[in-house]
Amino acid sequence: MSEEDDRAEILALIHANRIGIWTKNYDLWSSCFVHAPYITRWGYNVQGGPFVRRSWEELARRAVSVFSGDEMPYDADFAHKTTVENLTLRIYGDMAWAAFDQQYPPSGHPGFRGSGLTHELRVFERHEGRWKIAVLGHMGNDGFHDGAAILELNAEGTVHWASAEAVRRLEEDDDLVIRNGRLRVRDTACQRRLTAALSWASNVDSGYNSGRGSLPIVHETGEGLPTRVWWVQVQGGTIYFLMEGQGLTETRLDLAAAIYGLSAGQRRLAGLIADGQTLPDAAREMDISANTAKTHLQRIYDKTGVHTQPALMRVLLSVGIPG
Repeated sequence: MSEEDDRAEILALIHANRIGIWTKNYDLWSSCFVHAPYITRWGYNVQGGPFVRRSWEELARRAVSVFSGDEMPYDADFAHKTTVENLTLRIYGDMAWAAFDQQYPPSGHPGFRGSGLTHELRVFERHEGRWKIAVLGHMGNDGFHDGAAILELNAEGTVHWASAEAVRRLEEDDDLVIRNGRLRVRDTACQRRLTAALSWASNVDSGYNSGRGSLPIVHETGEGLPTRVWWVQVQGGTIYFLMEGQGLTETRLDLAAAIYGLSAGQRRLAGLIADGQTLPDAAREMDISANTAKTHLQRIYDKTGVHTQPALMRVLLSVGIPG
């Protein structure tokens, strides 16, 4: 078999492996692998983080949830319209390796939200004249919850991808705008904070080992108006702008409450302010008087050493190690 024939067979194998998963064809998927104790599947995705699977027995056992359950949907577009890009393929006798990207088409499935770009690695062995996968590496950035308002940016703020919800919100947003392909904040001071956060995010993953973290961007909307909180998050080498980051906000506020000794009422008030509520709205939500809400807020100011709601949010949401 010529090297050209080998390359064609290996590329077809890459596609067959993906097609088998997304069309729930176990026989096709299974035929792509070496059925041996040493085969390995490792990777990372936003939904579950890093993982390692070893041996065909373990891989086949775990695959049951895909082929006979609802863990992954049937998707003919994912199977057949996904493209293989930036392929590097090296063949040495009966072994070969490939590094490449896969660009998936837009998805309508809950739990599969993102740019659709995955980074892939394969090690192949030739068995009885046919190429098989011995090692499969995968890194995917999809997996945000349905309806999330998220943009994928580079260090200069250029938008590589935006979720449908982010696009919808940007159309009516008074503070954020995409100008010349870049996400911008109309307020100059807040734009400086966004620029600094993106610079920070680009440096988090600049070393030999990967890094991750998140930083809040607090927008001062004016006296008596609700404070807005956005998040810049970096993980898996990708920078995200979250127009809402409730999980991140709640985690940071819980930590800040422990550090600064906030009472349950003070912690709840801080959460409502971070969620964009005015002080009167927060008082009604907590079923307390406006004066009691003001007292809670003043005591939080006293404990944190700040005197404005935007400054308070920056202090509370910046505690601890970015994560």
